[in-house]
Amino acid sequence: MTFQTFSTKYSVAGLLGISGIALSSLVPGGPIETRSFTHIHPLTLGIFNTFLTTLALGSLILVYFVLKSERWAMVGAALCGLSFFGVYVADLAVIFPVSLDAMPPALLAIEIFGTLLSLPLMWFSAQAWQTATQSTFISANAPQIQTQKTSQIWQIFSGIVVGIVALSIIIFATDAAMGL
Repeated sequence: MTFQTFSTKYSVAGLLGISGIALSSLVPGGPIETRSFTHIHPLTLGIFNTFLTTLALGSLILVYFVLKSERWAMVGAALCGLSFFGVYVADLAVIFPVSLDAMPPALLAIEIFGTLLSLPLMWFSAQAWQTATQSTFISANAPQIQTQKTSQIWQIFSGIVVGIVALSIIIFATDAAMGL
């Protein structure tokens, strides 16, 4: 593995992790996102919060696969970068979601920071993907320690836990945004 591949992979993982954490900090009803969205239909807010939760948690989970040098994870990281960019720009440009309340300064700062992070995330993800498609790219496969059945049980358990956490976040965020 070349130094550039090593460096690029860790850049993607780091930017993806920071971006996921930054977005996670903006859950409505939390200390940063305090605006009211009572005028937006609850179903619309629920769908939007589902997208944001999937993006935040998915980014954090994707870090693992980026570090394993999975080719598809580089594409996923680039799509996450594009999604972060779109979400932040839409809010900063007052496209969606629109609130009658002013944007708190901490929210503005994190959204600008997130927008700026999304650009190198997309760039490094594209570089990592290009490197991954070259024949010199070496995938980091860990030795098989667990049995296949144990691994499947762990994956199912992890999926259920992530699903419960995601559903809890979506319900909390939608409820808080609606001011219920």
